[in-house]
Amino acid sequence: MTPFRPDPLRALLLVVQTPDFQNEGSLEDSLQELRELAVSAGCVIVDEMVQTRGRIHPGTFLTPGKLEEARERVLLCGVEIVIFDNDLSPSQSQKVEQALKVLVLDRTQLILEIFRTGARTHEARAQVELAHLEYMLPRLVGMWAHLDRERGGIAGSKGAGEKQIDIDRSLIRHRIARLKKELRQLAQERDTQKKTRANCFRVSLVGYTNAGKSTVMNRLTDAGVAVEDKLFATLDSTTRILLKDRQPRILLSDTVGFIRRLPHQLVASFRSTLEVAQDADLLLHVVDVSHPSHAEHIRTTEEVLKEIGAETVPRILVFNKQDQLKDKLALTLARHAHRDGMFMAALTDDMEPLRARIVEFFDQSMITTPLRLAYAHTRELASIYKWSRVDELRYEQDGIHLTITSTPANLRRIQMKMPVPPGASAGAASASLPAAPAGAAEDERDAAAFEALTHAETA
Repeated sequence: MTPFRPDPLRALLLVVQTPDFQNEGSLEDSLQELRELAVSAGCVIVDEMVQTRGRIHPGTFLTPGKLEEARERVLLCGVEIVIFDNDLSPSQSQKVEQALKVLVLDRTQLILEIFRTGARTHEARAQVELAHLEYMLPRLVGMWAHLDRERGGIAGSKGAGEKQIDIDRSLIRHRIARLKKELRQLAQERDTQKKTRANCFRVSLVGYTNAGKSTVMNRLTDAGVAVEDKLFATLDSTTRILLKDRQPRILLSDTVGFIRRLPHQLVASFRSTLEVAQDADLLLHVVDVSHPSHAEHIRTTEEVLKEIGAETVPRILVFNKQDQLKDKLALTLARHAHRDGMFMAALTDDMEPLRARIVEFFDQSMITTPLRLAYAHTRELASIYKWSRVDELRYEQDGIHLTITSTPANLRRIQMKMPVPPGASAGAASASLPAAPAGAAEDERDAAAFEALTHAETA
């Protein structure tokens, strides 16, 4: 199954509902999402099957009768691939494939395939390859068993198949180690990039896949991110400036979409990319309000955010595609349930209210204060413009008088670089501020920055 195949693979979709599976949503929602995943992977759906059981069959996942029915449908419809909405064990996958005589993919393999064909950047390809190899490593057993059947061996010695498995495991583990090292280096480069953006506000778009994050990104920044009506159309993180004439600048980043039962291998491999959400000052949680399961999508996104350590980042709920929701009562109920949310159709609506909401959020955390800079130290003006918004600038006899607005952290940076004004004590300009703690201590740091700057200006 590759993106270069001229004809799409003919797929049979198969869902086995167990009590645990039923708790994750309705059958129709599960089937619809599986259909979308299959289409995103380049398949054409020719048949669907559902089996409801109290527990799965330990050997073949399907009961013998259902497995025989699936085999008949494969022959009747010319099926080339069978896709499960469940995760199969290595032995189950092998036995089903042997019985049906066609390629079998479980849910995790399907998502990994979509990520593999959709990865564009070097980092994204390395992340997907790592996830794929870590998923395949325990599934090598049985792949070379035919070699043992074809040739005999001394009792107690390893057969040819076992030897081949050992070789493959060694090769895969070596490749995994190399990929992890490569991704660590890329993460270090990203950390260096973060330092150059330390004076900026960071906003990250998150949400369920195909909720319209890339459309919101394009409408807010003219980023030119590719937009497609399919799952996981965006895998690579993109960062753009929201407002170019504003200081400190606001950076907006797009991220990979989330989904129910997102394979943990992908979460682990994409952790460095997903850190853009963890490091953000604000999250825009984009929701497809026209989707009947949008409430479940919100919960899924919140679970993934918790898994990557971003559950405490402030967020604005952005309900997209309201124009596609024909049930006006449902829209009214959604507005009532999320009074602080922003409702829009990102393709056509004016985005200025959302921009204003983002700016308002950051303005609430900023401090405005006067400063006086001696003419002998005008070189520091560049730092002031870099770390703050200059609201007023006057050239007087005793120096340059400014009114600046910035975050407490950036004011602290400016204060640390400020030379001591004539007549001021050394402590006025170099008053040490407490280390940047998290949580409630942020307010104390804000007050200290403000007090130090005011003291330096009036001394």
